[in-house]
Amino acid sequence: MLKQNCWTVAAVGLLAGASQAQWGDTFDRPDGGLGSDWSVVTGSWGVQALRGTHLSAAANEIVQHVQASALYASALVQLDVFALNAGSQFSGVLIGLGGADAIQVKIQDQDAAPGFSHIGIYHRTSATGWGPWTGTGTGTGFGVLQAAFDAARLRVSFADTDTLLVELDTNFDGTIDQTYSRTGVSTIASALGTGFGLAAWGATSRFDNFRVDGAASVSTYCTAGTSTNGCEASIAASAPPSASGATPCVLSLANVEGQKSGLFFYGLAPLPQQWCATGTSYLCVKAPTARTLTQNSGGNVAQCNGSLQLDWNAFVAASPGSLGAPFSAGNRLFVQGWFRDPPSCKGTTLSNALEMTFAP
Repeated sequence: MLKQNCWTVAAVGLLAGASQAQWGDTFDRPDGGLGSDWSVVTGSWGVQALRGTHLSAAANEIVQHVQASALYASALVQLDVFALNAGSQFSGVLIGLGGADAIQVKIQDQDAAPGFSHIGIYHRTSATGWGPWTGTGTGTGFGVLQAAFDAARLRVSFADTDTLLVELDTNFDGTIDQTYSRTGVSTIASALGTGFGLAAWGATSRFDNFRVDGAASVSTYCTAGTSTNGCEASIAASAPPSASGATPCVLSLANVEGQKSGLFFYGLAPLPQQWCATGTSYLCVKAPTARTLTQNSGGNVAQCNGSLQLDWNAFVAASPGSLGAPFSAGNRLFVQGWFRDPPSCKGTTLSNALEMTFAP
C-alpha cells in the first residue's frame, strides 16, 4: 500500500535543480527499525503495519530526524497521531533539537475514556524534564482537548517568532477542527537548535506522515520553454516571501520576448508536466492556481530583452482572498511565468519555476 504519489523518472529529472525545503517520512516500508533517516536518542522505535511506532513504555523518549534542519519560526511541522485505546500514551513533535532547549507538542490519551483527551505544549526544563514556558494562549501547558478524537493530523507552525500555533484536523479532510496557541516562544528562542524529531510515551503510540517544511528559501526548478525567437524566460525572486510582509519580495522574469503580454501564476504544489505535445514548455505548478495581472514585457519585438516584475507583498495586500492566503511561516508557493507567443503551441511559452518557503 502506498500513501503518497510517486513521480516518474522524467518528472524527477525536471526537479533535480530544486533545493529541498521539505523533509518527511511516510513509514511505507516493511516492519522493522525506523531506518537511516532517524537517530534514536532514547527508547525503542520502529515501523509496524506502515506506521511509525514507539515500542518502549517510558515517557518523553526521543528520536531525531537526521536531515531536517531549519530555524523554528520558519518551520511547519506535521504528524498524524492515532489512539489505539489500549492504555495511556502520547505522540508528539519536537522542534529546536540540538540546542540547550527544545519545544514539544504532544497529543495524549490520558484518561479512561476512548481516544485522545489532552494536549501538551512544553519545552525542555532539564535533560529529561519538560514543562510549560511563560506565555498566554489556549491549551497552554497541559490541558484538556476541546473534544476527544481517535486520530488527527497535527500541524505546528509559528505565526511570528513569539507565537506557536497548533492546528488539528480530526477527520483528515483538510479543514482545521481545533486550534491552540501559546505566546512567549521568544523567551526560549535563543536556546533552540535547528533539529526536528518525535517524542512518545507508551508502547501503543502510533504515528504517520511526519513532515517538516523548512527554512525560508527560494529555489528554482523545472525547465523553461524556448520561444519562437529562442528566448528562455528565467524566473527569480529578490528574497523569500514573508508571511507578515516584513521584508520585500519582488518576482522577476528575464529573457522574455519583447512587446509581449505576460503574467505570473502560482499554486500550492509542483507539477512537472509537458505543456503541449509539440512545444518545449512545461507546466510546473499544480492546479488550483491563481494568476496575477497581465503586464507588457517591454523591450523589442523578436528579441529576448523583455521582462516582467511583481511586488509580491503588494499583490497579497491587494488580494487578501487569493489562493493560500493568509500565509504563515513555513508555507510554500510554486510560481511560474507565462507570456504570449502565438506561433508556439497553445500560443504561449512558460518559464522555469520557483519554490518559495515563507519566513515569518
